[in-house]
Amino acid sequence: MNPHSWIYINVKKDDGAMEEWAVEGGTPNTLLRRGITRDSLLTVAKDLGYEASTTRISVEDWRRAAEAGEITEAFACGTAAVITPIGLAKSAQGEWNHGDGQPGEVTMKLRAALTGIQAGTQPDTHHWMRKLR
Repeated sequence: MNPHSWIYINVKKDDGAMEEWAVEGGTPNTLLRRGITRDSLLTVAKDLGYEASTTRISVEDWRRAAEAGEITEAFACGTAAVITPIGLAKSAQGEWNHGDGQPGEVTMKLRAALTGIQAGTQPDTHHWMRKLR
């Protein structure tokens, strides 16, 4: 595997009609890092009817899959970024777009759902939020 690895979250509708991919930056040569935002997104994806899973993917495989149209969306996620769409990716091997280079539909649905829970405009069915007094 390329030492500059990335983690992908494979997201697809239960009916199999759509397969979208999202990429989350990983630390080279380390195990998959867990995080609150990442774990929350996996849960929210399932709540929205997507099948979500994680695995490692090399930058070269990521590039090839994006160029073949297999990876149509990408985003980075984290506490500060929440979800930040990636339209154009660059590496030592070149650069490539995801889909049309614009934020993808699944990316934006995940972002709206998570930020809605955080802002209190969407139901918090997982009891993640706590009221401070």
